[in-house]
Amino acid sequence: MENETEKKLLSGLNGPGVKAALVGFLLLVLLIPIFMVQSLVGERSSRSQEVLSGISTTWGGAQEIAGPVLVLPYDHVVSRSSSGEEKLDRRHLILLADTLSVDGKVDVEKRAISIYETNVYTAHIKLQATFKLPLLIDGTSPDHLKWEGLSVSLPLSDIQGLQGNMEIISGGKLLPIEPGTGAGLRAQGIHAALPDTLQGGDTFTVAMSFSLRGTGVLDIWPSGAKTDVTLASSWPSPGFQGRFSPISHKIDKDGFSAQWQTLRLAQGIGPVLFDGLPHGQAISVKFIEPVNTYSMTDRSAKYGSLFVLMTFAVLYLFEVISGRRVHPVQYLLTGLALCLFFMALLALSEHLAFGLAYSISAIIVIAMVAAYGRSVMGSGTWTSGITLTQVALFAYLYGVLKMEDFALLSGTALLFIALAAAMFLTRRVDWYKSGRGAG
Repeated sequence: MENETEKKLLSGLNGPGVKAALVGFLLLVLLIPIFMVQSLVGERSSRSQEVLSGISTTWGGAQEIAGPVLVLPYDHVVSRSSSGEEKLDRRHLILLADTLSVDGKVDVEKRAISIYETNVYTAHIKLQATFKLPLLIDGTSPDHLKWEGLSVSLPLSDIQGLQGNMEIISGGKLLPIEPGTGAGLRAQGIHAALPDTLQGGDTFTVAMSFSLRGTGVLDIWPSGAKTDVTLASSWPSPGFQGRFSPISHKIDKDGFSAQWQTLRLAQGIGPVLFDGLPHGQAISVKFIEPVNTYSMTDRSAKYGSLFVLMTFAVLYLFEVISGRRVHPVQYLLTGLALCLFFMALLALSEHLAFGLAYSISAIIVIAMVAAYGRSVMGSGTWTSGITLTQVALFAYLYGVLKMEDFALLSGTALLFIALAAAMFLTRRVDWYKSGRGAG
């Protein structure tokens, strides 16, 4: 009687239901190394950003060209006594261009520190702005406007990036350039004093040409009432961002060209600014790698549990259909091999192209799982099945990484296909008999 009770107990413990629960528990356990890999990806990514910040410090950071604009000193009336005496405070008005034309050619190259590299650029810029000076400005008296102190200013994000010969020409004359913006617009920039003969109602043109080094992103603020911007580069993967999109662009393997046309009315600002320059109104172009190895590795690791689940499903079906047992330790070792794929991918992608690193890591893991599966299953058919499953999973994941917009759709389709295959393969399995025969 005791032997019969013991057999029934062992039969129940070895039944498909208990085994399925045990496999599910092992799947949860394997989430720990997957989460550890994701944490490591974050650490390596942060380390990369810290190292590469040194490049932008010496070369020039992300740049924004905000101008040219005119800076006009004026006396602001702080208070007025009963006798009519005024207390004045010297401030500055910002006058914006009627028309602005920007033409730029951007050369992109790589700079590296240790194993980390980033894209830097040198933008060769030509600006031409036409200004019509206002006769009257609301909120100020014409007598308080100091036209003799008028200057043209070009605020920049990082003046350290200025290279070559900087020229500012107005009225056919080359203007002497001084550092700073000439007012409290921004901390960095350049400015040049304009002829003191200019007065309200005058119209004139300012032309600038310069080279500007930067890292990653180039922003241009379209400050004119009407602004035309043209940019071209040999970089084949630009990112058009910012407030305004190009009206036309061409992108191919040889680079890109793009054109913008904007109106200042779309920014909701007038031709005269009292409170400094606006923010978030720039045309923005990114010169960064279209494939970030750390973000791709992190995205792939998020599918780690699906990899383990599908592989465990094949092993479990093998047990149910063939009647041959697979020990929990064998499940665990197979799952750990899959987890090591993401570690290998992270390590190799820091030295190799992502596609090559992915292929090498996948081949190593597929070979390990196939060889181990052969010894566990003892069946060429089931070994081929688990190998094909691995190949399909790795091919699927690589496809998902390349088509992010359809990741959810493709993932759902894969789960439907996997479930349909499991239902088909087990359609003739007598689960009650399987449980009784397990002992």
